[in-house]
This record gives sequence, structure tokens and C-alpha cells, in this order.
Amino acid sequence: MTVAAIDTRRESGVVLAAFAADSVTATMIEQVASYHWPGATVMEGGLNAAASYLGSTRAPDLLVVDLGNSEQPLEELLTLAESCEPSTQVVALGTVNDLGLYKQFVAAGGADYLVKPLSPEELETALLAAAFREQHVIEAVDVPLGKIVVTIGARGGVGATTIATNGAWMLAEEQNQKVVLVDLDLQFGSTALSLDLVPAGGMIETLRNPDRVDALFLASALVPKTANFSVLAAEEDLARDASYSSAGIERLIEELRRSFDWVWIDIPRTLCYVNANVISDASHIYVVSDLSLAGMRDTMRVANYCDGLNRDSDIAVILNRTGGAKGIPAAQFGKGVPKPVIARLPEDPKAGNAATTGKPVAQIAGRGKFAVGLRKIVQEIAPLPKKRRGLLSFRKADAQAQA
Repeated sequence: MTVAAIDTRRESGVVLAAFAADSVTATMIEQVASYHWPGATVMEGGLNAAASYLGSTRAPDLLVVDLGNSEQPLEELLTLAESCEPSTQVVALGTVNDLGLYKQFVAAGGADYLVKPLSPEELETALLAAAFREQHVIEAVDVPLGKIVVTIGARGGVGATTIATNGAWMLAEEQNQKVVLVDLDLQFGSTALSLDLVPAGGMIETLRNPDRVDALFLASALVPKTANFSVLAAEEDLARDASYSSAGIERLIEELRRSFDWVWIDIPRTLCYVNANVISDASHIYVVSDLSLAGMRDTMRVANYCDGLNRDSDIAVILNRTGGAKGIPAAQFGKGVPKPVIARLPEDPKAGNAATTGKPVAQIAGRGKFAVGLRKIVQEIAPLPKKRRGLLSFRKADAQAQA
């Protein structure tokens, strides 16, 4: 079964209650719930059990009701819905394959109607979509939007994707943030490949049709690496046009920001104009370059372009693959670009080999100079809260001082 990584930040707090009409359906619901809602209530009894439950307990965030062979399913569901909170998402299961019933149920506020028999994957997709939808019913103040980090390579081959991939992983796993890494090089992107992940299809069609960016798309397109870290990437056919609209990417990033603390985007320098609005919303923008003359020229161009779009962002330069005798001296490079150089990351052979293992650099060469330098940047993005010293620690410190 595919375990989709859709808003695990809130998903663990969703209360799921399900009422099956038979033991087979109950077992399947328990199987799906174990992946996402370990504390779910799953009972047999269908509509009657659901009505009894809601009569004595606060309505859950997600309610699954098996209609069984109900003769008036819509009427009974609407009666049941009166006992639910406005934000409760109701997913109904039934044996009647009736398009009219489905349309009436959804029009009345139902989340989905699934025809039995169905697979665990179909049920999982519907429940994840309902959970995602439930988040958007809640007031926006309750779910603050995640922040955006943008990485742009001043030239090809300077390692911007390596920095984005490993920086996003550190932000998720070492700083305990919910992070999604978005690779907008839809034909030649390598973020998924370097993490030994297989990207899902359909991304280009969705970006060309913003209305398709919904919970179902995200549930199928996001590929989880860990509980905190997911990747959204593509490997589009080279024989196809891989262009997309700015409206599509804006809608996509907006939806992702509702589900993650941080959206880290690797933007090809040739697509800056398409992603202008995304750049303008970013809180951190990193222009990556080597120490070449062309790199300095293009860093100036990219940094000035981003600054014109977003003067409130933290725009900085990262020099990658430094340490050799080739290229412009780092001090001279820093004087020639309009934004501060915040890091000089050296070439690290072990770091270079990390991608071939499908693991992030931090797991292969976590103490190497590249990882240490990148970690400092990530820690500035989202510092961990300082641990408060208790009374006992102060007493120990005083005792040590007196000794």
C-alpha cells in the first residue's frame, strides 16, 4: 500500500471514526487507518452504529459510514450529518453505483461516495483527500502557511540541486520541520534520482491546468522519503513540451504551503520568469555559483532579478565546489556580486558519492566540510528552540563553580 505524505503535520491530529456494514469492510478500514490514524475508531453496524456513536460522542473530523443495503441512503446520511460539526468530512460506502446519488451527496456537503467492493488503495486515497479537505475548512489563522525557500543555480552544473536536496533533508530531519522539496526541472531534474525515489506522473498536465491541483493530485504525486520529508518531481518525456503556466505553479505551491512547514523549491535559472510570483513570496533565496567569471556575472544577474521581485526576502549567495586554485578568488567574487556570500562549500568526494547511494550527504559524510557548511545555513533558516535550563542544572553549575 502506498503511504502518501500529505500533511502529516495535521494528519496525526485528525480523529477518524468508521462504521462498517460487514467484517470484511471493517478489516480493510482498520488496515488503512493503521498507516495514518492509529487511534481510529472502527466498528461494525453501519448507519445505526454511526447514529448511536454521534448521539453520545463529539463528531470526528473524518467519518466513514457504510450504507450497506439502505433503501434511502441519501436521506439517512443527511440526517446523520446534522449531528456532525461543519468541518466533519463524511465518506460514504455503498453497493449502489448511482451517479445521481453521488452528485446529490457531494452537493449536500459530503466528501466522497465509494462503491463497494473497493480496494484499500481506493479507500486510502479518498480518506487522505478528505483529510486534506478538512484542513481547508478550518479558519486560515489556525493553519499558518508554510514558508518558501528557493535555490537557483547561476549556471548549470554548479550544484544547486545538490544543495537544495540536502538542505531540505537537513531542514526536515535535523531541524524537525515538515518539508517538501519541489524540483521544477521537469525533464532533467535529479532530486528524486539522488534520493532513490521514483517520481509520479501527471505533473505537467496538472501545472497546465491549475484547477487540477487538488488533494487527490497531491496524494498521488508526493513521494515520501521520511515522515518529515517528501519530494515532488517529474521525469517528463523529452519529446514533449515541458512548459507550464505561472498560474499552475502558483496554485501548486499555495496548496503545498497549507500542508508543510517549508516548501524548498529548486528552480532552473531559465525558468525564473515563469516562477516570478513564487520567488516574490519566498522568505529565503539562495543563488548558487562556482568561482568562474561567468558564474560571477550570472550571479549578479539572478540576484538582481530576485531582488527586484522580492526586496523583503533574505537573498544570499552560496559558493559551491570551492577550495581549488581555479577561478576568481573568493574575496574578489564577493565584492563583485550584489548580495552577501554566506558560505563557501568545498568539493567533497564523499558528498559527491552520496547521490549514487540514494542517501543524503548528512548520512554519508555528515561531518565533512560540505555538510557542516550547509548545516549552518539550514540552522539559520529554522533554529531549534534553545533548551531551558532547570533549577537542577543551575545548582550543578554553582557546585562546579564553587569547587
